[in-house]
Amino acid sequence: MESVFSRFDSYNFEADGRFQDGLQALHKSYSCREETKLLDLKLFFYNRFVEPIDRTSYKQWSSASSHAAPTDCSVEQLNQTTPSDSHTDISKNQTTEMSAETQAKQLSFAEVMRLVQEGKEVPGVTKLDIQPTNQSPAPSQMERILKPWEMASVSK
Repeated sequence: MESVFSRFDSYNFEADGRFQDGLQALHKSYSCREETKLLDLKLFFYNRFVEPIDRTSYKQWSSASSHAAPTDCSVEQLNQTTPSDSHTDISKNQTTEMSAETQAKQLSFAEVMRLVQEGKEVPGVTKLDIQPTNQSPAPSQMERILKPWEMASVSK
């Protein structure tokens, strides 16, 4: 298990475009007052996209050893954008003003859950205008099919 923790510590999150894109998307809603927030985000990403890692075991391991991951959380680090393959020509201003369709493709399940729990609108989701008709139901035009026990009493 220690080798997984060592690989996590040596993983280059700054060079990973997916991590940086996700960090930029979350930057709007997360404030970075606690160093543990960034560590939790890194652990979530690593567990989801690289290899399984147990968060509590890692935290115990890192507090017991001197191999603690760097968790500096500055505004400059959060504002830093790493160009990915599909976003090489997008500037910082355009990144924050992405269309709803592009944003919807980039949201993870956790981000969608957070938006739903906070009562915010999920980008890219079509709102349906469903309203009751307040009419009484129409009577059935079909003949009712007999149940098996009803068939036995009818045939006698």
